[in-house]
Amino acid sequence: MEKSTKEKIALGLGLIAGGALGYWLNSDKGREVRSEAADKANEYGKIAKEQADQISENLNRQAGELSAKLNDQTNRLSSNLNQAYEQSRDYLSKTGDTLKHQFQRTASNVEGASEDFQAGINYAIDNIQRKARELSKQNGSR
Repeated sequence: MEKSTKEKIALGLGLIAGGALGYWLNSDKGREVRSEAADKANEYGKIAKEQADQISENLNRQAGELSAKLNDQTNRLSSNLNQAYEQSRDYLSKTGDTLKHQFQRTASNVEGASEDFQAGINYAIDNIQRKARELSKQNGSR
């Protein structure tokens, strides 16, 4: 058979089947089946809507719970960071005060050592000058 003949046969069978189906759906039994199908479609639509609403409610509830948990964790983290910041500031302040005190004490010790060193130099110069005078007197009396 040619291709166009097959297509014509298929078209004819489709028209016959469509006509028969249309006739049957328009009969009392067909109307009853259509009505039952529409009722079932409405019923399934309501069930699908209820399930979608329930899923939506569950997702909204879970999102709210997650948001609350994240807010709580964020607040705790913020509090911990603030506490760590304050502790660091206190530690650095105390460390700065300790270093300042140690530098002042070291400066005082250096100043004292400088004075002691100068006193030692003056003592040595006085001794050298005294010895020089004594030697000069001894050499002058000879």
